[in-house]
Amino acid sequence: MWGTSYSRARQAQTTIVCRECGGTLRAERTCHDVYLRCTACNKVTQVQEHIDEMDEALESFMENVFCDRV
Repeated sequence: MWGTSYSRARQAQTTIVCRECGGTLRAERTCHDVYLRCTACNKVTQVQEHIDEMDEALESFMENVFCDRV
């Protein structure tokens, strides 16, 4: 599919709760990394820290991320 023009979401809002402040986490990706950022306190955490809390939004988001980004 290289060269095909289609877009993948760069971020997705989850229902996962921030362990620092209780806000919600948003999944975000760059060209080289995927992480979770709190929408309230802006703290960044790794996806691996929240695998046991993964919701449908994060699971759907991760389906479109290349394996070498995780």
